[in-house]
Amino acid sequence: MKKVLAVLGLQAFTFHNNFWGAGEAHVKLDNKQLQLIEDALEKNEAENTPAEGAESLADLQAKVSGFEANEISIQEAVTAALNLNGIEAAEGQTVAQAIEALGTKCKEYGDSKETHSIIQTDGKEKPAADGLQNGFYDPKAPHNQI
Repeated sequence: MKKVLAVLGLQAFTFHNNFWGAGEAHVKLDNKQLQLIEDALEKNEAENTPAEGAESLADLQAKVSGFEANEISIQEAVTAALNLNGIEAAEGQTVAQAIEALGTKCKEYGDSKETHSIIQTDGKEKPAADGLQNGFYDPKAPHNQI
């Protein structure tokens, strides 16, 4: 009842009984006091209505479970990438730390000089030692003579 007293600006209610004292005690309110209570209830209702665009608890829980599933799939993909590159995942390693380890391995691959043998060329085409052109055409073969 303290909140109703505060809305009405009263210190205390004056309770009344029926003429013969029968029944429960009650409080008499005039129209102005009733309107104050009504305005306070409307204000409270307006303040407690969900804002436009606010999501329900079920929607938020669905989003959280979607994020959790996404996190699990990312963790599995990073673990698989670590295994493919021969990197052992440390216990308690975060996804960021695992990606950093993969980046270090990629840098190691990029800096390595043992990737491919590069054929040196001077830009002039040299005839093949077996006399073939383009690897299959032999101009000196009897069937290619006119």
